[in-house]
Amino acid sequence: MENFVLYEEIGRGNRTVVYKGRRKGTINFVAIVCSDKCKRDGVANWVRLTQGLAHKNIVTFYEWYETSNYLWLVVELCTGGSLESVIAQDECLPEDVVREFGVELVTGLYHIHKHGIIYCELKPRKILLEGSGTLKFSCFCWARADGEDLEKVFDLAGAEEGEDINESIPQRHFKNAIQGFPFYTAPEAIKGDNFCKASDLWSLGCLLYEMFS
Repeated sequence: MENFVLYEEIGRGNRTVVYKGRRKGTINFVAIVCSDKCKRDGVANWVRLTQGLAHKNIVTFYEWYETSNYLWLVVELCTGGSLESVIAQDECLPEDVVREFGVELVTGLYHIHKHGIIYCELKPRKILLEGSGTLKFSCFCWARADGEDLEKVFDLAGAEEGEDINESIPQRHFKNAIQGFPFYTAPEAIKGDNFCKASDLWSLGCLLYEMFS
């Protein structure tokens, strides 16, 4: 991380802090996600699925690092906050805004699905706004390749690292975490079935409805 300068904190989540950063010797500003090592499975999953997944409606992944205490993920900086905060501030959004946001969400999700990826946790908190107002899908920690059993992927990754998977926080909370937020989660996923592309579309519909209501 010696190549970057850290500025103010711009976000915080479960065992994760997000900073505004800058690559030294440049004026290129980035977002730097600092996570506890117990979140290795999710961070590694984000990296493996988004490398090369370039699209205007997806937060760009640049690189990641590991230090003695933390994992550091360097991604595109989005200065407009989250869609969740926009909905909370404005409540019911104008129809033309919902239409524009809907097109961007559908476009981004289509690109994700075209690459054989199920997003799995589509909710306003995970959608960020770039300065010009462009919506971007962020945080692919619980996404998966179509037909993939993510729990087995995490088990395999933990075994390769020599970790005790019984002590893995992602493993212990896997069933709850992949269900996302119940208001946006498809019924079959809540019942324990695997996520599929249709599950993402259900979540998208719930999100669009919330922007209107």
